[in-house]
Amino acid sequence: MAEMTKQELRAYFRQKRQELDPAQKTEMDTAIVDRIAASPWFRRAKAILLYAPVKGEIDLVPLLRAARRAGKQVGFPRCDAETNTMQFFALLPGQKLLPGAYGIPEPPADAPLIEADRHTLCLVPALTFSADGHRLGYGKGYYDRFLETFPGVTVGALYSAFAVRTLPAEEHDRPVQYLVTERGFRVCGKEKERKKAKENAKRSDPLASLQNGLGSLWGRTVRFFREDTPRAMQALPASAKRPAHLPALLILGIFLLLLLSHLLETVLNRTTEYFAVILLQLLIFLTPAILYTKLRGEKFIKRLRLRLMRREHIWFTVCMLMVMITGSLLVSILTGGIASLSGSFTLYSTFTAQFDGSFWKVLYAIVAYALLPAFGEELIFRSILCAEYERFGVPVAVTFSSLLFAMVHFSFPLFPVYAFLGALLALVLYATQSILPVMLLHLFYNVFGLFGQPYLSAFYVYAGSNEIFLFCLLVLFLLFSAFAVGEARKIYHGYATRNTSSAYAPRLERAMLLPAFLSAGRSPALVACLLLWLTLSLIYLLL
Repeated sequence: MAEMTKQELRAYFRQKRQELDPAQKTEMDTAIVDRIAASPWFRRAKAILLYAPVKGEIDLVPLLRAARRAGKQVGFPRCDAETNTMQFFALLPGQKLLPGAYGIPEPPADAPLIEADRHTLCLVPALTFSADGHRLGYGKGYYDRFLETFPGVTVGALYSAFAVRTLPAEEHDRPVQYLVTERGFRVCGKEKERKKAKENAKRSDPLASLQNGLGSLWGRTVRFFREDTPRAMQALPASAKRPAHLPALLILGIFLLLLLSHLLETVLNRTTEYFAVILLQLLIFLTPAILYTKLRGEKFIKRLRLRLMRREHIWFTVCMLMVMITGSLLVSILTGGIASLSGSFTLYSTFTAQFDGSFWKVLYAIVAYALLPAFGEELIFRSILCAEYERFGVPVAVTFSSLLFAMVHFSFPLFPVYAFLGALLALVLYATQSILPVMLLHLFYNVFGLFGQPYLSAFYVYAGSNEIFLFCLLVLFLLFSAFAVGEARKIYHGYATRNTSSAYAPRLERAMLLPAFLSAGRSPALVACLLLWLTLSLIYLLL
């Protein structure tokens, strides 16, 4: 790639643009727009310089609406073919871009000129960018001439698969300060050197460095509560500003159905127990899940990851099963001691699995206590909840799905265990992009809970001491965790090889995480779920 001329590189990347899948391009464009809208440069900027996409360029025009909502001025370029210069003019509300030089849409003739300053953000188009911020344009040099005197922040937008290490650079080329892709941000060469030199200058004087550090910490703390959080709340994408009422209502309904099912435990007998538990699973989880997805429509169903697992997911799933088993045992021991490992397999602190070893009773137990809970719960807590809470960011989706999954079991002592398991299952969902391996993991974990307890007790007795037992568990946990991380790396490498995006939602800046969590939790139904869980968990604990 480095040996190719600029003309050859232009032809290569034009062809690569044409080969992009339209749906994938739209998905990556949206991810890039969301990342820019969530960035500190966008929040701090008073004016945003955009461009109208042509020839398959990344479409950043949706930023126009976000900028106007935030009270920012938005400009588009107008090229003068006679002087080979370019200026940016504001596009006012109600105005439309009109065909201009080279067929590029530009503001109308009466649009006001934008006077750029250090608070101006310029988004620079290109066929590709190098790691040091140099760009490969179309050869006209308009942006290079404009950036010679531009005093603000420059950001290049590109697809991660289009990035290159180096580009043939000339003296008049003007690199950008930052790069943004659908996967994240990058500080470019000269900007990185400037920041490093500034940090080195501070470190040369230890006393001044300490004073600056303390002052900076205090200033950041004050800004975080007084400025950053409210501003980040405003800068959240429009979809993340709306509380998640529907998924909270779904979980509240499931909580209430589980509460009603507790009343049935007193009238169940050994003959009808399994059939009743199977029926309740269908009514409490699967039926609400189907009705909810029908209510949300076909577009939502496509976001549930109802896909087959790939061959490379098999060993990763096996490793994660061992991580779940050993990790949950360690968490249980840390929170409740060795004694917490004894006891029968129980669903939602209500139904206790009991079977006499006959074939049909074992089969009924697997269906009622392992298979249906695995498929029903994962459809609700991973497929539906993660899809709903992703608009607040993946950390919010993982956290809320894990906590609500732990709460549905109504057990204070086992809450950390279920929260740990929920987080692992959510991570498997995001790694594999399929709900099937998650359901299988849950199924086999439940099977272990049903039938593995005697073998676990035998292993504990054979170990002869708590220390040896814990050591063996810890070694197995660390070993299979390392295997799982290695397999996850192979899975993500496969996405890169196939040029498949692994992103689900925009990555929020650190200052926006708290506002995103607060926004996601602003639902009365979610508060009702929390109160109901606290009440029932206390009742079950005291009984």
